[in-house]
Amino acid sequence: MAHDPWNLGIALSGGTLKAAAHIGVLSALEQLGVRPDAIAGTSAGSLVGTLYAYGYSCEDLERLVRSFPGWRLMDYGFPVAQSLVALAANRLGIRAKREPLPPGLLRGVRFQAYIERLLKHRRPQIPIFVLAADLISGRPVVFTPNHVRLDAVEHTDAMARAVAGSCALPGVFPPVEHGPYLLVDGAMRHYVPVSVLRQMGCRRILAVNLYRLPNPFHPKTLIDVFLRAFDILLRESIDNDLDAPSVFLLEPDLSGVKGHPFERLPAYIQAGRACAQDHADAVLSFVRS
Repeated sequence: MAHDPWNLGIALSGGTLKAAAHIGVLSALEQLGVRPDAIAGTSAGSLVGTLYAYGYSCEDLERLVRSFPGWRLMDYGFPVAQSLVALAANRLGIRAKREPLPPGLLRGVRFQAYIERLLKHRRPQIPIFVLAADLISGRPVVFTPNHVRLDAVEHTDAMARAVAGSCALPGVFPPVEHGPYLLVDGAMRHYVPVSVLRQMGCRRILAVNLYRLPNPFHPKTLIDVFLRAFDILLRESIDNDLDAPSVFLLEPDLSGVKGHPFERLPAYIQAGRACAQDHADAVLSFVRS
């Protein structure tokens, strides 16, 4: 797919359930008359971005949120008793029939099947790029259903598998095999996937980042300190990716959203919409400059 450099790309960060805020941002941007020429997503942002690129309107996405299966997608794959037996056998030098521990708490089969159902009989309406991390090489891998001439981008007809791989949070979901790759959460390499849009020649990039360094911070245990260290490394990685004049950053404030995890989704959407609306003049100035 040869093309002139795209004027505007949108990069959607990870954020698990918080990624519902991306829907609110996209909705507010549409109301401003701002539509991307290309979109990129990492982790949960890859799911929102892919659905949007495959023709789901913001109203459609909000309906999907209201009917989200939630816990019904959680196919637990951690056999406690069998794992303990296998672990004991391993310690005793007895060859067990199975590995002591499975590769994830969930099997991920229902989640991938859910994505496949949503994409069935649909084709991408705008270019979409999904970023995942490859456990084998340690490198980021970008997938697209479009045909692009770029070594750093892999064409795939299995976008549901690519999205599932990008969302495969280590320890929760098992790694997803996709061709020669073993995919896990793309946030391990690029939490906000602006890099691929730069590589594709986007003149301007709207980046939506859902991660903020938790504040205030009062460590009580060594685990608190370790986790804070990882938080700082993640924030540094995000800042490095976003440090460019061609990037306009939107960071919805989700700190005030409380309640049951799946009950928070509508509030996340509203927070994303409010963020884009609050920065409407600056966004339009950036897009038109």
